[in-house]
Amino acid sequence: MVLFLVFSFFMCVLTFLLFGVDKRKAIRGDWRIPEKVLLGCSVLFGAIGGFFGMLLFHHKTQKRTFKILIPLFALLQCLFLAFFVWTLDYYQAEPSALAALQSDSGVTVEEAAHYWFFDGPSEETAFFFYPGGKVDTTAYAPLLHELAGNGVDCYLLKMPFHLAFFGMNAPEPIMKSSSYVRYYIGGHSLGGVAASSFAASHAVDGIVLLASYPVDELDTDVLLIYGSEDTVVNRERIREASGLVHGIYSEVLIEGGNHAQFGNYGAQKGDGMARISAEEQQTQAIEKMLQFMTNE
Repeated sequence: MVLFLVFSFFMCVLTFLLFGVDKRKAIRGDWRIPEKVLLGCSVLFGAIGGFFGMLLFHHKTQKRTFKILIPLFALLQCLFLAFFVWTLDYYQAEPSALAALQSDSGVTVEEAAHYWFFDGPSEETAFFFYPGGKVDTTAYAPLLHELAGNGVDCYLLKMPFHLAFFGMNAPEPIMKSSSYVRYYIGGHSLGGVAASSFAASHAVDGIVLLASYPVDELDTDVLLIYGSEDTVVNRERIREASGLVHGIYSEVLIEGGNHAQFGNYGAQKGDGMARISAEEQQTQAIEKMLQFMTNE
């Protein structure tokens, strides 16, 4: 991500200089830089530099193509860069979460390009988990490590920009290449919303929503868990959730729990103060999740 910002800055400076050089060549009557080069550099994230080059050097300001395209590209690139920078500010995983990425006698942890795999004793049940919006993926390692050790293999999905909607179909290729008997899907907060959207168009055995809610009608069973002190989740959407589920709907309220403590990433802005520890909140959630996914 940092490399992309460096590349964008370089292209802006380069394009700005090219506009200046071409203006000087035009004054002297020298060989000119082709317009397709100027436009090409602008498209490759140099339009902001090109825009200021047009203004400062009074160059290409009479060309209709440049008058329309360069400001348009510059605006789009400003918006994209603003979004990109915004996504760099996300909740980081705590040391306790990073420790759960280590394999032990009961669970083998492996990292792949698009997910972390927690391989426990199960060969029949798999669970795909979408992390919450703007939350470090690995913050959910303790939760999934414990689940895997108790009989549910877990795939912790990596999301582009730490936003689940940019990787909504991430479980699809894994499901096609694996041979589990049962597939469950779920997520935390925004990740749960993305998981329910995926499940609306794919066959799964159940959905687990942590401090989240479905946004589509679902033909499978749903377990929704949230904390009594959660002041982030939309309670109205939770109240409407049962009406969207045509399978068995179960709702669990964890007394003293809040929004953030389903993961290990510290306090979340706007969240309520938990009256129990993150470990206790996750322990209660894991118990209900195991009952839901293993029918025990």
